[in-house]
Amino acid sequence: MNSTELNFKKYGATQFLSGLGVLVLVGFWLLGLSMIKFLGLTGSIVLLGLPFVVALLAFLWSRPKATVWISLIMGFLISGVGRYVNAPWGLSIDILLFLGLIVIFVNKAIKVNWKLAKTDLVIFSLVWMGYLFLELFNPAGNGFEAWFYAMRGIGFYQAMAVPLVYLMFREEKDFHSFLNILIILSLAGTVWGFKQQILGVDAAEYRWLWDENHHEEHILHGVLRVFSFYSDAGQFGASQAMMAMLMGILALGPFSLSKRIWYAVLALIFFLGFAISGTRGALAVPLFGGLAYLICTRNFKILIGGVSAMLLVFIMLKYTFMFQGVEQVRRMRSALDPENPSLQVRLQNQKTFGRYLADKPFGGGVGTAGFWGARFNPNSLMANTATDSWYVKIWAETGIVGLAIHLSFLGYVLGKGGHISMNLKDKKQKTYAMAIYACIVGVIFSSYGNQVFGQMPTGMIMNLAIPFLFLIPNWTKNQ
Repeated sequence: MNSTELNFKKYGATQFLSGLGVLVLVGFWLLGLSMIKFLGLTGSIVLLGLPFVVALLAFLWSRPKATVWISLIMGFLISGVGRYVNAPWGLSIDILLFLGLIVIFVNKAIKVNWKLAKTDLVIFSLVWMGYLFLELFNPAGNGFEAWFYAMRGIGFYQAMAVPLVYLMFREEKDFHSFLNILIILSLAGTVWGFKQQILGVDAAEYRWLWDENHHEEHILHGVLRVFSFYSDAGQFGASQAMMAMLMGILALGPFSLSKRIWYAVLALIFFLGFAISGTRGALAVPLFGGLAYLICTRNFKILIGGVSAMLLVFIMLKYTFMFQGVEQVRRMRSALDPENPSLQVRLQNQKTFGRYLADKPFGGGVGTAGFWGARFNPNSLMANTATDSWYVKIWAETGIVGLAIHLSFLGYVLGKGGHISMNLKDKKQKTYAMAIYACIVGVIFSSYGNQVFGQMPTGMIMNLAIPFLFLIPNWTKNQ
């Protein structure tokens, strides 16, 4: 008997002929029959998916970086996939990020320097998550289940993602991987959006619009506000506007002509995606993000030119009727009307929250407002008063104390991020920093009108973009 036969007997498929192998196979067979009998089609799907889950876990065991990249991908896809297959897809992000931390804790082959996680952003993230944990004991809350679902997008993802970036994504190539994933997925979102615009929505999207009562906000005067595979048109528009600005800034950078043309083409494509969303609040993304970029250039001539261009666009929308025949332009123009009925309703809702929260400095409890409030306590004032703004949501659920903590974190990001962007010496690094910083600023300010900052995929993008920005000065040190 040669060595190959010995190895085959020791490691090959013949091991299944042993007593233990037969026992394992019979066990899996009985498990499969039980799942099919008691869970039906769901059990069959779960059973078929088990080998893929095992293979994925084996892959992630040696490649914990992939847990973050897949989380980012799922941030883009969970809303769209949920329209076709009803499942708790959002939990995949929790599982992946938590798995990433577990792997670097347990797998001794993964070498990380834990001291790298002792940073300002990590401390801020953990403090904010600690406050959200204390909100679990808020007597005005809706209980553990509502708190669990709601706190994830508010702070849990941030508390896991930020340390992972500092521990494993410190090199320039990691940033470029992040950028490429954003471009590919955002471009897919644009293509899907134009499919809806030109060919119409499919059966699953039609059911989401009409059976789940999303048509009132997405079909205005017979015109569809395109939402692509995002959670809604507002999120799609804000994300596309952010990507258009990101690509536009990179197109002005010190890169090869071919790369600058590529970025310029992408900027135009994403701008068209933003336009077909009909989202008014997303105007704040290029407005404030663009202003932040102009300030960071520290070039007086560019600043004057950029501000002048913004003023021209503002004057056109505010004081003229140019392009009034275009539905998307009419939507943008209405955002500048102080008497807009939608704005008046939002202001009235804020007064309602103000009266309710007058004696609640810690808020009404995480999970009491918006979607989760409607699910777990549908008859409450918190659930029946629209928050609209991300900051109104934070204020309503965590009180003036929570809002102060959150705004302190965002203020710190704005201050230090601007300092980094303005003081980098390397021109390419400076361009990347200014582009990412402009996106962060745009999202932060646009979140006053909509819950952009905490929704997917923008929420996951911000959880990665902020530490990536802070790590750009370290690229030289890592080389």
